[in-house]
Amino acid sequence: MEAERPDGEQTVPPLSRRDIRRDLTRPRGPIAGELDYESTVTAPTEWVPYVYTDTELHSRSGGRGLSVASLVFGLVGLLGALFGVWGAPLSLAAVVLAVMARQAERLGGALWAWGVVTGVAGLTIVIAWIVIISQAIDRIPY
Repeated sequence: MEAERPDGEQTVPPLSRRDIRRDLTRPRGPIAGELDYESTVTAPTEWVPYVYTDTELHSRSGGRGLSVASLVFGLVGLLGALFGVWGAPLSLAAVVLAVMARQAERLGGALWAWGVVTGVAGLTIVIAWIVIISQAIDRIPY
């Protein structure tokens, strides 16, 4: 007796007990509980890709604006702090923008973190300038 292959076209000799080859494919045909492909109207919801609305697409396109602004303000504030106390407002704005970006944006994680670092560094240098200037003013005789 010959066994039929799963594709139904060719036959193979029957397997003997001593034959180590095994046919591990299942025969084609319906399986209990399995739906025909043609009978399914829609795919399960986990297979359906999410379709974004126009509002979501426009809101996602500018996903790093606050983070980039905080980094730019932080760098300019740090540069301004090296030459005097003029970098204080920009450094403070960088920290505020970075805190806002942390809560609002998911895409700009490293950018807002560097905005915080440069903003705090600029504020630290400004505080050092204020301490140095106040010490120098105290030593000026009137």
